[in-house]
Amino acid sequence: MVAIIHSREKNLWHRVSLNPPWRYLIAFVSITIGAILLSLLVNHQLVKIFESFYRYGYLVFGGGQVVIPVMFSDLVEINSFMTTEEFLTGYGLVQAMPGPMFSFSAYAGGLAGRATLFTQISSALVAGLAIFLPGLLLIYFVYPIWEKLKQIRGIKVSLKGINAIAGGLITVSALIIMQRSGFAWDNLLVMACTLFLLSLKKIPAPFIVILVICLGFMIG
Repeated sequence: MVAIIHSREKNLWHRVSLNPPWRYLIAFVSITIGAILLSLLVNHQLVKIFESFYRYGYLVFGGGQVVIPVMFSDLVEINSFMTTEEFLTGYGLVQAMPGPMFSFSAYAGGLAGRATLFTQISSALVAGLAIFLPGLLLIYFVYPIWEKLKQIRGIKVSLKGINAIAGGLITVSALIIMQRSGFAWDNLLVMACTLFLLSLKKIPAPFIVILVICLGFMIG
């Protein structure tokens, strides 16, 4: 609403014809309700893992980092599936690796079901599938509608505000993770150097090598 009001543009809204593929939305809602009911009725760890990670999947907007505080609260503080150190270790490893942030779900799911090797592998697979499934169903529902809605100027303007909210949520998640790991000087130094490098349009390679060596000596 703020983005639309701030734009001060006219003729933002006009009618478009929509023909949504409702079957994908019905499947999404059915799995959502079914997973919640099943987790309440059946006390099984795989069921709880599926419901939790499926919920993380449809709560995300603006990147996987947004859902990190929810995952931390659910997996560490409420269900005690892992310790704070284990959560932050996996989060740091996934951030250092290429690929989507959601690959962290396989790590977290594996730790949540680590009673035996079979349950650990099963939990990792279930967690990885569950967190991607909502997005997969919703994209097939939303994409045909979006092709029509993006013709409306007001929708495009509103996305600026939605992206700003997503950026705020990512910032909050970063502060929560820093609070859990402690505001140590080496953490703050790495963060400051990272922000500085990201602000540069072109980063000289020797500078990166020297910085990494210096940080390695100071942290080591």
